[in-house]
Amino acid sequence: MVDAVLMRIADIQLTFPSILVALLVDGVVRAALPREVHDQIALFVVIFAIGISEWPKFARTVRGSTLVERNKEYVLAARVIGLSRLRIMATHVLPNVLGPVLVVATLNLSLAILAEATLSFLGVGVPPTEPSLGTLIRIGNDFLFSGEWWITIFPGLALVMMVLSVNLLGDWLRDALNPKLR
Repeated sequence: MVDAVLMRIADIQLTFPSILVALLVDGVVRAALPREVHDQIALFVVIFAIGISEWPKFARTVRGSTLVERNKEYVLAARVIGLSRLRIMATHVLPNVLGPVLVVATLNLSLAILAEATLSFLGVGVPPTEPSLGTLIRIGNDFLFSGEWWITIFPGLALVMMVLSVNLLGDWLRDALNPKLR
């Protein structure tokens, strides 16, 4: 029952773009808290907003991998010899589910970096006094056509390189943790 309810909530949330969910969470917190308090906890609000918008991907990955692993022969053999469910989960299922979750985590890390930069670019992320590539790109846009193009280009290139390196790490992890490629 809990699984069915959580997966339906995840399905509903997956119909909305992640940035829209993050904007909604940030807007609700901005409306609920005074400006001074929000500015003090803005980084935590952004982290929470991005986390809330990305959790369904992790939940579906963990659920799918767990459903595949629980029907394999070694799990059935562990049940037959009398191991507890907790021990089977901790020693047999969890290590095999960890690989796909790490891959999804690295790929979603790049999406989280882009989401934070997007929120800061739109002016609803961290305050302008905090360092953010999105804020630097937004400020640089004012100077783009005045001949000072590097104010926008270099933070943009840093963002591209960061996201690309995290994606390459995710690809490497996927290849390294795939037992079929060994």
